[in-house]
Amino acid sequence: MTILNLDDQEKVSAYQKFVRENPRGQVTQDPLWGELKANWNHVYVYHETDGQIDAVMSVLTVEAVPGKILAYAGRGPVADIEDVDLIKDLIKEALAALPDNVFLFRMDPEVQYSDELNQKYLDAGFQTRNTQVTHMHGNIQPRKNVVLYYDGRGEGAMPITNEDELMLHFKPKLRNDIRRAFRDGVTISFGDSEDDIRALFDTYVAMAKNHGITHRPLDYFLRMQKLWAGTGLFRVYLAHFEGQVIAGGLGFAYGDEIWYMYAGSYREFGKHNAPAAIQYEMLKWGLSLGKVEYDFGGIGEFDVSDGLYKFKHEFAYHDPNAEYIGELDWVVDEEGYKDYLKQFD
Repeated sequence: MTILNLDDQEKVSAYQKFVRENPRGQVTQDPLWGELKANWNHVYVYHETDGQIDAVMSVLTVEAVPGKILAYAGRGPVADIEDVDLIKDLIKEALAALPDNVFLFRMDPEVQYSDELNQKYLDAGFQTRNTQVTHMHGNIQPRKNVVLYYDGRGEGAMPITNEDELMLHFKPKLRNDIRRAFRDGVTISFGDSEDDIRALFDTYVAMAKNHGITHRPLDYFLRMQKLWAGTGLFRVYLAHFEGQVIAGGLGFAYGDEIWYMYAGSYREFGKHNAPAAIQYEMLKWGLSLGKVEYDFGGIGEFDVSDGLYKFKHEFAYHDPNAEYIGELDWVVDEEGYKDYLKQFD
């Protein structure tokens, strides 16, 4: 196990290449994510076999209870999660490089939940937070996601190899909504410029206000744009109607998936179905790249009473539910851990 030297550009490039191309690579494991999270510190650990990186763990740290630090490998590590000994070695190496006041080392890899995997980590000394957490925001990352699988998983699903097959994967009403959007004159553009980000941000703020929820500041998105512009891993999609941007979406292309991360829309243009048209175009992006999965992001429950699920499920109603293992916690300081969990009670 080795700590990544950020001054060694050759090794940093190899680390990033592994994260970006490994099937289970995640944008949150790219060192650029550490640069985006300006209020977090970071450490990056990797493992090599025969001189080639075959596992990485990008760790961000922040003071989460007074005087004590949370170490968090968001959606990581990028490694064989079944190899618990390897994972523990990565954690040990990271902890040796971190301050002594770390109270918790947390991972939440994007792997399917199973009783067997959960028990494997419990037996290895971890504490796990998954099925006992009933609220969507009871974990740092939602455990339940809607995912479209281009390879045709799920009852009645067929592999998706072209745009016609993609459209047929959707519910009939959704197909009509998407076609209606284009008949109404909605057009979709994509890019990674500052202007694209600013236009998206305006729709994102409007949507947040309509739903009475908080939102990230503009500076966060401007930093994101500066870090990923030109990489081909990041796109902003915008829906235009009569010369105005009326909806937007933002996604990342890492590993074998597209991760749809942020979106926004103006309620007054709702009848034109622009968000559905944006999703269709973003799904076509994943198809063009030969991706296996399109992750629509988190939901509360796999039930149409959940508004997020209701919208996302129309694109992926054939597809099996994506319920991830949740949080795998290596507790360093039990009292600090108890204090930290109080905020989720």
